[in-house]
Amino acid sequence: MNIRFVSQSFLAALTGMLVLGGAQASDFPKLYNSETDMSVKLMPAEQVVKELKLPPGFKATVYAAEPDVQNPIAMTWDSRGRLWVAENYTYSERKVKFDMSLHDRVLIFSDIDGDGKFDRRTVFTDKVQMLTSVEVGLGGVWLMCPPQLIFIPDRDGDDKPDGPAEIVLDGFTPPAENYHNFANGLRFGPDGWLYGRCGASSPGEIGLPGTSANERIPLRGGMWRYNPQTKVFESLTSGTTNPWGHGWDKYGELFFINTVNGHLWNAFPGAHFVRPHTIDPNPQTYGLIDMHADHWHFDTGKSWTASRDGKADSFGGGHAHIGMMIYQGDNWPIEYQDKLFTLNMHGRRMNQEILQRQGSGYVGKHGQDMLLFPDKWFRGMEISYGPDGGVYIADWSDTGECHDSTGVHRESGRIYKITNGKPKRPALRDLRILTDGQLINLQRHYNEWYARMCRLELADRAQRGTLLKSSAKDVFDLYKSEHDVPLKLRVFWAIHSMGLADEEFLEKQLKHESEYIRAWAIRLLTDKWMLDTTMSQRPPGADKEPVDTVLKELVRHAKSDKSALVRLVLASTLQRLPIDRRAELAEELVDHKEDADDHNLPMMVWYGLIPLGKSHPDQLASLAAKCDLPLTRQFITRRLAEDMEKNPAPLNTVLQAAARKSDVYQLDVLTGLSEAMRGWRKADKPAAWDALSKSAGKSKDEKLATVLRELSVVFGDGRALDDVKVLALNKDAEIDARKAALQTIIDSKPDDLRQICEQLLSVRFLNPVAARGLAQFNDPAIGDKLVKAYRSFHGSERPQLIATLVSRPVFAKSLLEAIRANVVPKDDLSAFHARQIRSYNDEKLNQLLGEVWGEIRDTDADKKKQMADWKAKLTPAVLAKANKSAGREMFALVCANCHTLYGEGGKIGPDLTGAGRDNLDYLLENIIDPSGVVNADFRMSVVDLKDGRTLNGVIRSKNARTLSVQTMTELTTVELGEVDKLTESKLSLMPEGMMEAFTEEQVRDLIAYLMNRGQVPLPVAAK
Repeated sequence: MNIRFVSQSFLAALTGMLVLGGAQASDFPKLYNSETDMSVKLMPAEQVVKELKLPPGFKATVYAAEPDVQNPIAMTWDSRGRLWVAENYTYSERKVKFDMSLHDRVLIFSDIDGDGKFDRRTVFTDKVQMLTSVEVGLGGVWLMCPPQLIFIPDRDGDDKPDGPAEIVLDGFTPPAENYHNFANGLRFGPDGWLYGRCGASSPGEIGLPGTSANERIPLRGGMWRYNPQTKVFESLTSGTTNPWGHGWDKYGELFFINTVNGHLWNAFPGAHFVRPHTIDPNPQTYGLIDMHADHWHFDTGKSWTASRDGKADSFGGGHAHIGMMIYQGDNWPIEYQDKLFTLNMHGRRMNQEILQRQGSGYVGKHGQDMLLFPDKWFRGMEISYGPDGGVYIADWSDTGECHDSTGVHRESGRIYKITNGKPKRPALRDLRILTDGQLINLQRHYNEWYARMCRLELADRAQRGTLLKSSAKDVFDLYKSEHDVPLKLRVFWAIHSMGLADEEFLEKQLKHESEYIRAWAIRLLTDKWMLDTTMSQRPPGADKEPVDTVLKELVRHAKSDKSALVRLVLASTLQRLPIDRRAELAEELVDHKEDADDHNLPMMVWYGLIPLGKSHPDQLASLAAKCDLPLTRQFITRRLAEDMEKNPAPLNTVLQAAARKSDVYQLDVLTGLSEAMRGWRKADKPAAWDALSKSAGKSKDEKLATVLRELSVVFGDGRALDDVKVLALNKDAEIDARKAALQTIIDSKPDDLRQICEQLLSVRFLNPVAARGLAQFNDPAIGDKLVKAYRSFHGSERPQLIATLVSRPVFAKSLLEAIRANVVPKDDLSAFHARQIRSYNDEKLNQLLGEVWGEIRDTDADKKKQMADWKAKLTPAVLAKANKSAGREMFALVCANCHTLYGEGGKIGPDLTGAGRDNLDYLLENIIDPSGVVNADFRMSVVDLKDGRTLNGVIRSKNARTLSVQTMTELTTVELGEVDKLTESKLSLMPEGMMEAFTEEQVRDLIAYLMNRGQVPLPVAAK
């Protein structure tokens, strides 16, 4: 089945049809299993709980198992203590992606007698598709069915839809090239908003149905929220890989679990988090906030596969994390209270995180792992505690390790229940029948489950206008009498849920002694102020709310509040303010030296200041002069320097201030200036440069001296350039300093550039830089010189020389002739380089390429034939004879420049460690036809330069002056004025023909190594 055809056709069919109802309804389709890997048998559920390793005093029961529950992807609770489960059958194997001939469904389970097993099972709906999450509250059921958020009303609570489903939001569209990492995880937060998650490689454009393209909110990974009453959507954070679990601690602080590449994150609105495999879409973030755990759950120096079956207990079992719970129930022992738990897929266990305050936020410490599952089919998806304090775990139950590459087993699934001893049967069975006062008093229940569910019920009554007048007095009396901060916060949120938290009340809470109360007062005071988009733009309809009175209080707290948490909330609030009012608040935030090394604050302050660079650069410049946050002032300088040609005054203000500051301050400013001017050849000297240069020149700091020297050359200081030349040619100088000096000379293009580079072409470790300089001269003689110098290059740097030799047709001819003469090894020319040579469309070059290297067959028919031929050759018997160590060596030669595997390799392409590498079809499709389905972040661009060179690579950043291109060997920044033509391609950076230049044995070894589920040693000679 054609992947691209299926993807586009099903997306076209989705609009308005993810809930199949009315005349379109049909019997639930017959399920089928497509899983091909049945080498490991499914362990009976009762046997699993018998062999499950638990801490002393704990017990496990099978709450539900197949056929009563299958493919459980998510679960939640209602106010009657019933467990709602989302079953997903439409998610399919890689070739199909989503089987839209199937339906998904929502089930309701009840344990009436309290024995830990369900007694009643109800189907709420079986007419949905692409279902990833379910939440219940405010009059109905909320379902995430990408590309739509759906609401099914059930206001009478009879477990039957009251009417047709409503599409609340749309635009959560899974991209054609990536059918996982999409939107999931619905949960109501303490503030009454509905929260959700989405992976960074499934970008969305979110809005109410019918919203125009220019009014939609971009979603680029992380957390989002939606207000059911005001119908406002916010993309709260940007980044990470694939969040699949979130929750709030007893103080209402939000945390989420990311499946891979950094597992634990403390979330706050407006944050841009590290994103390993995609590029932050906002070019002016400049830096990203890293994860909030101080550890990994696998040895990053080894394969994550080495963590299977408890082999890495000291680390935590593996890199894949799914589901999250911060335990606040009343059944587990006190030592588990307020700890964060997540399910570790490869370790088949539950990881424990101990959350500790650190600076403005938290850091996660690795606690004792628990609940080791014996069943190799265990695929934990969700974890949650219920009304009796017992913990429920949803198990997808399949053999697929990553994205079900080998198929889906749709007829298995379990819900396990974990308790400490036998929990007491809940006295309260149905919160709906309680009075307002009883719901309010339950905010003090030891089990936070009751407080949360009661707030939802109070919010529902407030929405329907059925709250008693006396309930306002009850809730405020309880708030005044409660002194325990977590319990007081619960009542605080109840007041808000009931619509009683007016501005006067919230402003009074700003004076509370608890930093958590003050932080929440700020959040709720500014809750209606709309948040910047991830592109640092004000969304449509923003800035309608008055801010004057509240802003005055916020500024006061920014100046005098001793809590870094409060300052973090204020920094986040910057992105809710009108742009012309942000400097008032930021001026106080940047004046806290104690926040200089904080994990979050310097970047969060900067994210809120980004829009000022365009509209109020003078305010940015004034802030820089007062800024005690080194990273923030570096970013401010960088932003102002980007516009120095059209508006030099703000930058000069910063440079003037820096001339009177310390070495540390000057280094920050010069570093920001240098980053902004990366790739610039020449620039007019700022008016304030001489004063700063004179002051900084007195410093003995070598870093400061280096950046000062480089910038002086760009500003046309001939004396500085002479000094740089002396340094580059000085045999006794440090090699790194000589490299930097030579690059500065290349960037400035003096008349004697060719002479200097030719002189240094024989100096090992300097010669790659020298070759880069010589590449600027379109002379066949240089191509010959570069080829003759090939053997003098260190083996690790020869790929850079090859990249230089294929950047011009005249050089490529010298390279191919050298390969024919055995001066350059044929294997050193990769398929990527061969494709670049072919892109010149030079008949003679292509003929020579075919003679010395081989042909690249790139028609669809050729590729299909290649796949079939290789599949026939690479039988299990053949692969069994492979030398996997030699395959690892091949990987290092062919693939490691771009791809990481087992913690080793480059970051240009996707990390292969978690891919479906054990599937031969998957490998052959991606190697032979890598451009078949390619993520937009890894598509290639062709940059033709005016000096005749051609660069092939991924565009990493682009501004008004420069363009940065990630090639196979390096990140190259060029001025836009040097670009003759920029062609965006749908091709992958990884070319076709990767296997053309290798023998069958080499291909066999490489494929066997890639398919292997663990790292192997290098050949002895390679070590």
